[in-house]
Amino acid sequence: MSQALGIIAGSGPLPVLLAGQCRSQGRDVFIAGIIGAASPDIASFPHQWIGLGAVGTLMRALRQNKCEELVFIGAVRRPELRHLKLDWGGLRFLPRYARAALGGDDRLFRALVSEFERQGFRITGAHEYLTDLVAPAGVLGAVQPQPEDQADIVRARDVVLAMGALDIGQGVVVRRGLVLAVEAAEGTDAMLVRCAGLSSGPPTRHGRHGILMKLPKPGQERRVDMPALGITTLRLAAEAGLAGIAFEAGGALLVDGPGMIREADALNMFLIGIDPNGPSV
Repeated sequence: MSQALGIIAGSGPLPVLLAGQCRSQGRDVFIAGIIGAASPDIASFPHQWIGLGAVGTLMRALRQNKCEELVFIGAVRRPELRHLKLDWGGLRFLPRYARAALGGDDRLFRALVSEFERQGFRITGAHEYLTDLVAPAGVLGAVQPQPEDQADIVRARDVVLAMGALDIGQGVVVRRGLVLAVEAAEGTDAMLVRCAGLSSGPPTRHGRHGILMKLPKPGQERRVDMPALGITTLRLAAEAGLAGIAFEAGGALLVDGPGMIREADALNMFLIGIDPNGPSV
């Protein structure tokens, strides 16, 4: 058996997209689907369902399927220790997990990567395979951000970078300079649902205000936690009355980018890839 790419699959369509791309290129894959997170669609590929605490079972499955290179892809909610069903490998990893869990997600991801590398696996970022999904720079689509949107983008960028330095979150919603919400453990989509309740009323086609910003944290372990955006997030931003979404060029994955652009144009919303280290946007 040739070397297979091991895909540790969380939620969303990206694990299956990655597996399908590898198959089309003649690369063998093996998907370890996280129970309670991964899509049933992984059953179209060689796979095994794995509990979050079954670290030993996961590593054995990867080795049995000739996986040396791994990609972690898809969201997984941070579990509470008391809910983890640990096997022997999980018990050995538990002290490192418990220490890392006292910090933010990036600290936890770094501990996870370190453990797999210590066991001889090589970790690759999903963006190194899904290159067509990596967000480009500039405005995508027909709708341009207005001056007040540009000001909100600068404000949101500064807020997310400050949050990220504390390993808090990747997203923020800003409207006319006011921070409406910051992303925490609930995730981007739930944050947008909260923001919808703060709207003064349904916006008109030309009456949208405010932006969603998604940025990797400074120094973030991008191999396992690259921000991803799709049409669902875009529609929730529209329901919250926002004018558009900004993200880091080269620092986010756009699931169905062409579809997002068509939807954004239809909603009179902008999509823009920015350089977060630039003097302006």
